[in-house]
Amino acid sequence: MQNRNSAQRNLILSIMEGNKSHPTADEIYEQARQSDPHISRGTVYRNLNLLVENELLLRVPVPGAPDHFDSMLDQHYHFYCRNCNRVFDVPEFNTEDVQAVETKLGKMGFKSITHKIVFEGLCPECSKK
Repeated sequence: MQNRNSAQRNLILSIMEGNKSHPTADEIYEQARQSDPHISRGTVYRNLNLLVENELLLRVPVPGAPDHFDSMLDQHYHFYCRNCNRVFDVPEFNTEDVQAVETKLGKMGFKSITHKIVFEGLCPECSKK
């Protein structure tokens, strides 16, 4: 990891530490500006990419919406609400089902290295509306 801009990288890490809201890069940028009004959007984006590359953050890709970021690094799944645009962790997903899919892929000649599962729909709060 590059040492340049380590204060800004540490600021981003501190924003993400324990953050369960899965913010977008723009939301992280807005939060970072509260502590460092001179930080640029490009600096935030570059550092987020670097932190993802160095496996210090996860990128949660959302089709048709900006990527979200997660500080929880263990293998888990996400749910994207199409109404409020929030991302949630999916607790206690049956990993045996995913392993069965990976086994089937292996029999087809594919070698699965990793996967990201994002369910889409309406969160409980938006479902009630």
